[in-house]
Amino acid sequence: MTLSLDDVAKWEPEHLTTAGNNALQLSTDLDAAVRKGTEDTAKLGTDRIWSGAAAAAANTRMGTEQTRTSEVSTRLHELQTAFQAEVGRLQYLKDEIVKLRNTIQTASPIPADGQGLITGFPVNPDGTIDPTARIAELLGPLSDQDNQNADTQNLTIRAKADAANWSNQITLKLQEAEQAASDAKVEVDTAVQNLEKAFNGLGDPNAVVPQPKYTSTTPSSTTTSKPSYISGNHNGGGSGTSSGSSYSGDTTSYNVPTTMPTGDQKKWIEEAIKALREKGYNISDSDAAIIATIIEKESGGNPNAINLWDRNAAAGIPSKGLMQTIDPTFNAYKLDGHDDIWNPVDNIIAGTRYAIERYGALSNVPGIAAMSQGNGYVGY
Repeated sequence: MTLSLDDVAKWEPEHLTTAGNNALQLSTDLDAAVRKGTEDTAKLGTDRIWSGAAAAAANTRMGTEQTRTSEVSTRLHELQTAFQAEVGRLQYLKDEIVKLRNTIQTASPIPADGQGLITGFPVNPDGTIDPTARIAELLGPLSDQDNQNADTQNLTIRAKADAANWSNQITLKLQEAEQAASDAKVEVDTAVQNLEKAFNGLGDPNAVVPQPKYTSTTPSSTTTSKPSYISGNHNGGGSGTSSGSSYSGDTTSYNVPTTMPTGDQKKWIEEAIKALREKGYNISDSDAAIIATIIEKESGGNPNAINLWDRNAAAGIPSKGLMQTIDPTFNAYKLDGHDDIWNPVDNIIAGTRYAIERYGALSNVPGIAAMSQGNGYVGY
């Protein structure tokens, strides 16, 4: 065993909590910065400040960076969890070991009834105990060999037995502490490695991102805000949150369903909330109305909606379904057994988890917060 009592006594587990909070803050700041950059870039086109190839390239680039940084943000969350996973266990073991060492080292009178354990033994850094000095102290002048009798022999045997018992207790605690420290290190090291991979995936900020092949980079002149979404029946333009778009794209490459799923929106939301609650999410009944609002604003209630013109579409990952999630987001936030982005319940689950994880609560989703203040909805 390499961990000593002095090592454990110097532990400061609260620093892990601080490090975890710092990782969470970095994730929050990164999300905010990328979201603002993406929205500001898109707004340039919406406000008709620029258009054409340059605008398309900028939107494409921001979409690419948004996908990349989303991975970094997710890994920062994992790092926060890793930092904090063992804090309670490490603090408990430190307190127990320090308390036990102090008890062993503090001399106290020997109980007259002979029932209590002898203390006052010096403890080595590795938890072992040599009772020789303490025995000599207890016996005093009786330690002379000529004066040995049954009482002194019994006291010697008892002191040695107590020393062995104490040593066993504190050694076992040290082994626990070493295992806890090892577990914490593995968790943090794994999280750091995943974060480094995500960070390296950001690439060179000066590199030119190849433009995808597409024929149109802006919505038609009649579109005033968010585009109309193309439905799976290829009718197009009829299910979005804004009207008047004449865009009609080819949805065949995205496996968009050509028929509507069974059931209705209320039932889909109820099923999604039930699945989320079973996974420990605190979804209130009133949140159902917020989800319904997001669905209405994002897809117009069309489970087969797909957005084929914005920056995500240009990057090859168009927004899909009721909650308009892109594939990377859906895959990151779906639940086991709910793997179909076109399934309305699965889409609601992933979109809701993403909203809660990113904003803390459904009521904090930017569009919902804006509407509560009398302003217009904005995408999440």
